Amino acid sequence: MSDEAVVERAGVPASDPAHGVRIEVGVFGPWETNAYLVWDGRSPDAMVVDPGMGAAGPLMERVQANGLRLHVIANSHGHIDHIHDNGPLIRASGAPLAIHPDDAYRLDGRNVYGFEVEASSPSRELRDGEQLRIGDLVLDVLHLPGHTEGSVCLYEERLGLLLSGDVLFAGSYGRTDLAGGSDEAMVASLGRMADALPPLIRVLPGHGPETTMERELPWMRRIQQAGRLLIPG
Repeated sequence: MSDEAVVERAGVPASDPAHGVRIEVGVFGPWETNAYLVWDGRSPDAMVVDPGMGAAGPLMERVQANGLRLHVIANSHGHIDHIHDNGPLIRASGAPLAIHPDDAYRLDGRNVYGFEVEASSPSRELRDGEQLRIGDLVLDVLHLPGHTEGSVCLYEERLGLLLSGDVLFAGSYGRTDLAGGSDEAMVASLGRMADALPPLIRVLPGHGPETTMERELPWMRRIQQAGRLLIPG
């Protein structure tokens, strides 16, 4: 996560120029996974979401450059491209690891790709309805299976931000053909998001560019009405 790779995704509210959520993102590994560093702009407490392959060093550089301390490492789900650098980041920061319990078994280091992945152990569960508090930020945990059994999104209602992992992308939804995936669960999750989340919130996905719920709602509604997965668009 060099200076060139960092993108500040959320601006500072005009009413409070000294304080606003800060989000930096770097793209890592062969799967081009987005890793996010999030803090409130005032407290030194910060969160990392999904430290992919090679992310630990650059993320810690950004933590130190911004005068932060890592409060928690959150995995949106347990696929290798989102959890690869959990171990090195835990060692470097001392921060606890959090994941939904249904995906915790994926952290044992085993994978089908032939990569060496350090096993990691969560000390916090990201269950539906719970909250992560990072300084002034309050992120609601939404359990939205379909891509994996334990996929979650993190929603900051006050600021209108959704860290969507691999549930929702710009123009698409997460794959359901991998182990733990489910078409039926994805349909239900997309319907829940369409009903519960305001159109204007910003969606920061696990891969690719950010989007908004408003842009994605038309195809999400078609899937909801059909009761089965359709090709978005």
